Amino acid sequence: GCPVLESLYVERCPYEEVGVFRVRSQSLRSFTLFGHDDYEVEKEAEVPRVVAIDAPKLEYLELFEDQTRLSIMSNLGALVKVDIDTRFNLPYEDRDMLDPNDMPKRKIIRDFLIGISNVRDMIISSDTLEIIYDLSRCEPIPLFRNLSSLRANFFHNRWEMLPVFLESCPNLKSLSLSFSKNPGNQILLGPHRLPPTLEHVKVVKAMKGDVVAFVKLASYFLEKSPILKKFTFCLDDFSEKEEPVILAKLLALPRLSSSCEVVALR
Repeated sequence: GCPVLESLYVERCPYEEVGVFRVRSQSLRSFTLFGHDDYEVEKEAEVPRVVAIDAPKLEYLELFEDQTRLSIMSNLGALVKVDIDTRFNLPYEDRDMLDPNDMPKRKIIRDFLIGISNVRDMIISSDTLEIIYDLSRCEPIPLFRNLSSLRANFFHNRWEMLPVFLESCPNLKSLSLSFSKNPGNQILLGPHRLPPTLEHVKVVKAMKGDVVAFVKLASYFLEKSPILKKFTFCLDDFSEKEEPVILAKLLALPRLSSSCEVVALR
C-alpha cells in the first residue's frame, strides 16, 4: 500500500496478537525491528511470531528481536549493512539450545544467513554468534564473501564463537571488537584460520582488569594475520598501573605481518 516507502521502523510489544508480520516492498531501503526479549511471554503465546522480509532493494537491516522466527523471502542482493541481535526464538537457560535434530529450526537459521550473505558491513551480537556457532557444529555456515567490515559485541558468551564465524568471511578487511565481560582463559582458542585479507583490528572496548586475557587476544591476531596493518586499542580501558605492562607485552609479541602497527589510543 506504500509504493514509494523507503524507510520503516517497527517496535513490537510483548503481548501483541500479530502472529505473522510480513514486510513486502519493492521500494524499501531501510528496515529496523525492535522487539522484546521476554522468553516466558513468548512461551505463553498461542501462535509463534514470525517476521517475513521480502524487500529486494533493502540496503540497511537492523534487528533487535530475540523471540521471533525470522524469514527472508527474497535474497537481499542490495544489502549493504546489517545490525543483528537475535536468538532466533531460542531460550537463554540451556547451553545446548540448538537441537541438531531440529531440522526446521536449522533451516530457519540457515535460510536467514543465506538471505543476508551478500552484506558488506555487519554488526553482530554475541547472542547471535552463539546460535551461529551451534549451527556450525551441525552443518557448514554460509559464506559471506562480500563482507569487508565486521563489529562483534560480546556480552556473556563463549569466545571461541568468533574464529568459527570469521572462517565464513574470506574477504574481511576490518574487524572491531567490544567486550563487556572478562572472557578468562576461553578466549579465541582453537586452530581456526583468520581471513587472509584482514588489515585492521580495533578493540573498541577491552576486557577490564585482565591483562593476560587482552594480551592473548592481541597475540591471536598479531601472530596469525599475514597482512595486518594496524591493531588498535584504548589505554583508557586499563588502570595506570596496567598501562606500561600492556604496552611492554604487546611490543614484545611476534607479528606475522612485518608492517603491522600497534596503536594505543586515549
